[in-house]
Amino acid sequence: METLDPTPVSPTEPKSNRNLIIGVVVAIVLCCCCAATAAGGYYGYQAYVAAQAAVQQFEDMDIPTVPYDPNQPVPGFDTGDVPEGGLADETTRYTAWLSLQIVGMMSSCEAPNAQGTTIDVVQQPDASGIWVEAWNVDCGNGTTQSFNVTFTPENGVITPSVEFP
Repeated sequence: METLDPTPVSPTEPKSNRNLIIGVVVAIVLCCCCAATAAGGYYGYQAYVAAQAAVQQFEDMDIPTVPYDPNQPVPGFDTGDVPEGGLADETTRYTAWLSLQIVGMMSSCEAPNAQGTTIDVVQQPDASGIWVEAWNVDCGNGTTQSFNVTFTPENGVITPSVEFP
């Protein structure tokens, strides 16, 4: 027995190119994505190479060092420009004075002067050796300003730290 198809196909209907068009659009989109990825990868790699070259150049830079023993006075060091007093030795007082001048200038003590500066011990050394001194700094313009300087010994070196007023 023969079965008849209920929907007759007419020879005059145009063929649909929808699948072909979808396939071409998908292929174009994939090509564009691949091209964008390749371009991004190329420029990313170029940036990576430039960064590596900069890091290598920085690592190859020769930084001169000056041998310094904190337990020895600095050669050519004149202690006349450092205030007298307190518990610290000359070298440690010098380091504290340099730090204090920077902090002083940042806190409106325009021209710290060593000759008019006095040092008073506020806290005697505790069990760990830390002590605090009050440095009454002559600011050079007729005013004085007080700064607390904490001295912390560690591994044979005493480190001063200046507190902002």
